Amino acid sequence: MKKKLPKIIVTAIVLSFSFSAFAQVQKDDKRVEEKSVSENGQPNLIKFNELSSYKSSESQKVFKEQLGLKDSQSFTKIKTESDKQGYTHEKFQLYEQGIKVEFANYTLHSKDGKLVSMNGEFYNIENVKLAPSLSAQDAFNKALGYTRATEYLWDKPQDARELGYEKPKGELVLLPDMEQQGQKRGSDKVRLAYKFDIYATKPLSRGDLYIDAETGKALFYNATIKHLNDNVHGSKTSDVAKKNETASKMAFVAANAATRYSGTQTIQTTLSGSSYILSDTSRGLGIQTYNSARTATYPTTNFSDADNNWIEYNNTNKDNGALDAHWGAEMTYDYWSAVHGRNSFDNAGAKIKSYVHYNLIAAGYSSNNNAFWNGSVMTYGDGSGTGGFDILTSLDVAGHEIGHAVCTYTANLAYQKESGAMNEAFSDIWAACIEYHSAPTKSIWLVGEDIERRSGHVALRSMSDPNAEGQPDTYGGTYWVNVNCTPTNNNDQCGVHTNSGVLNHWFYILSVGKSGTNDLGNAYNVTGITLDKAEKIAFRLEDFYLGANSTYANARTYGIQSAIDLYGAGSAEVIATTNAFYAVGVGAAYSGGGSDTIAPSAPTSLAASGTTGTTTNLTWTASTDNVAVTGYDIYQGTTLKGSSTTTSYTVTGLTPSTAYTFSVKAKDAAGNISAASNTVNVTTTTTSVSYCSSQGNDATDERIGKVVFGTINNTSTATTGYENFTAISTNAARGSAYTITITPTWTSTVYNEGYGVFIDYNQDGDFSDSGETVWTKTASKTTPVTATITIPATAALGTTRLRVSLKYNGVPTACESFSYGQVEDYSINITASGTVAEEITAGLIETTAPAGFAVYPNPVESELNVSISEENGYSYKILNTLGQQLGSGQVAGAIDVSKLSTGIYLIELNNGDKKIVKKFAKK
Repeated sequence: MKKKLPKIIVTAIVLSFSFSAFAQVQKDDKRVEEKSVSENGQPNLIKFNELSSYKSSESQKVFKEQLGLKDSQSFTKIKTESDKQGYTHEKFQLYEQGIKVEFANYTLHSKDGKLVSMNGEFYNIENVKLAPSLSAQDAFNKALGYTRATEYLWDKPQDARELGYEKPKGELVLLPDMEQQGQKRGSDKVRLAYKFDIYATKPLSRGDLYIDAETGKALFYNATIKHLNDNVHGSKTSDVAKKNETASKMAFVAANAATRYSGTQTIQTTLSGSSYILSDTSRGLGIQTYNSARTATYPTTNFSDADNNWIEYNNTNKDNGALDAHWGAEMTYDYWSAVHGRNSFDNAGAKIKSYVHYNLIAAGYSSNNNAFWNGSVMTYGDGSGTGGFDILTSLDVAGHEIGHAVCTYTANLAYQKESGAMNEAFSDIWAACIEYHSAPTKSIWLVGEDIERRSGHVALRSMSDPNAEGQPDTYGGTYWVNVNCTPTNNNDQCGVHTNSGVLNHWFYILSVGKSGTNDLGNAYNVTGITLDKAEKIAFRLEDFYLGANSTYANARTYGIQSAIDLYGAGSAEVIATTNAFYAVGVGAAYSGGGSDTIAPSAPTSLAASGTTGTTTNLTWTASTDNVAVTGYDIYQGTTLKGSSTTTSYTVTGLTPSTAYTFSVKAKDAAGNISAASNTVNVTTTTTSVSYCSSQGNDATDERIGKVVFGTINNTSTATTGYENFTAISTNAARGSAYTITITPTWTSTVYNEGYGVFIDYNQDGDFSDSGETVWTKTASKTTPVTATITIPATAALGTTRLRVSLKYNGVPTACESFSYGQVEDYSINITASGTVAEEITAGLIETTAPAGFAVYPNPVESELNVSISEENGYSYKILNTLGQQLGSGQVAGAIDVSKLSTGIYLIELNNGDKKIVKKFAKK
């Protein structure tokens, strides 16, 4: 029998969050126009109306009245900034009895001396005892044991001085529970912890490591070194260094530089003795590029040239890459200065140092295929060439990495989960912007295209088509990495380099516009506002609104507010910002006062399948709209039967042997309703199928938290032993393989859980036939668990039952009651096998195309062109979002698509040996 563990109340270190103080704040505050709360129930954005009399100087009064700040707590101002729109932004840090609450910042936004809004992270802590059990030295020893490096930067005094780094002494802070980032919760735990800036040089790593001040456990690691990609395993310049830099400044001169990736460019150099060096003293406190000479060190070795005509650096040593690094740092400085009025990455003129030919292998890594910002300087590896990357000094890599430094001095997004993904995304966004302004002929929506040398890849990442390089273009969609995990280097801190694709694609859509249907089945049509406007919204979002633990949902809220600040409520820019987030699956489409009077187009191709005695499965082709389709209403005759945000719906509760007529209408955010689709007539079968019961008798300690299978992506919070989710369904094609992911949830203690998945393939009302126990897993603490399920060719077509079981300490069977755990039932619609139907239902997945392949124009009005090296050897098929073939032929010249309705389609090309599938949009 499972033993229940006693609850332990820890009073010395574990701190509980209370909402009692905030509850005393007047609920109906006439001064508040809008208020949103974070996952712990505390306000994260408050907007004030004209009735508010708060002055910008009344910060402590505001904090007490709006946040319920107690006498033991205080906010200390840490930064004040003003902008061109006349706003003043004051950022504050929360302290509890004099100890800093890590990541707890709040910003007050004022205009003309009056408070307009406030936002940030707040933790209402009470009953706190702040006496550490460990000394700082003991905690430091624990930190070293956790890091397990063989060498640290403090062992190299010269490098440490050059980077302005000192051996950490440890700072006592209160650390929120980082494991719960982005999760709903009624209370939180924080820990008294020592914070150490640990810079290891072998193997290479740098980050803030938090050690529990009572237990010595490593609580959280916030990486400072942020790599360009995840395939390889910022402090201010010191006063002494600044004095040396000032003393060594000499007149700068212009020079021609034959860069490796960007042609001949003008750079600034300095005459030092009889040679010129890559040192620019015209920008901030300077820009200087050094030669690490394939060591894992940071020497002050200069690249030099006798005549200041830098053309001979095109050699086998790749020295011309240093010219790219130097020019890239200059262009990055110029971008931040000219576009955003920012003086270097810290807005205080910090010197930008770049080190080229850094040897990552000597630092303990498997290859030199990376570049990174180490918290102080830029560091570039030489790459490995074929199969990897060329020297990583391209313009967008420089802009990306220095962008991480900008983030440190603005939002300081924690490097894990969704905040870490946005940290990476902002760096990609700034890389694109810097290319746009400094080298507009480059492929600005590709990241790392200049250095790419891997077969089958055109770049590291694509902002216009994230799926092309294995990233999601939709929140929770194809390639999305589950963030309900423990961040480690092995899982890329819960997918920061992968999930960044969502914000990347948001910025692309906001800039240039796009129409289509996302992985959630939501149709959208966004008019771009130009990159020049989008970059201002994006930086305002990062600089003034986002905080360390912000999520994508926060980014949407604050992004819309940034657009309002800049362009006004209800503006085209606000509409586009909102709908671009909707397009990538974050939040609803814009609904701003009914100015939109255009209804969506009527859904088409309504069809029914898998009809039983009590259910039928409806599918249809997506509608289009001038703004965005937000959903569909399903009608049984003239009676509203239900609603769906996707292009499918399972009708339940029908009577056996009865005829029904169904139709569907589309709707948008402004309340416009489309004309009805075609009608479909259905007659239910004679009898309904009844399944055996199965359940856990107690699901309070462990249960199923989330199930993902096909388009099923269901998060459950109920604690009953059985959950009927048969209204949630997905299509699954015969002969096709699908991944199922089951995420367990534990209340406190983590237990061993076993799993079973069952599908009634022949639809006879049981799971006892051969092959219908499709997967089991013995008990373990693994989270999440995954399996691949292939739908057999003999499965009956139509809707049937999918059962998922989680059982404590044993493997469940299909029909049993067990002591601890949970059972959930879903529906799946078995469809005939097809070339790409199974891919379409999972989100219009494209295949990887060879170099030189292109489908254009896209969107297309009448003639679609296909560019491919072996053009005459390919046949083509045109398919809609249901996988239905609409046309075919041989690839020979332009393809006539003029008769297609407006929407999203796929073209499948096949030469017998190779198949290529690509999306295109019909205007």
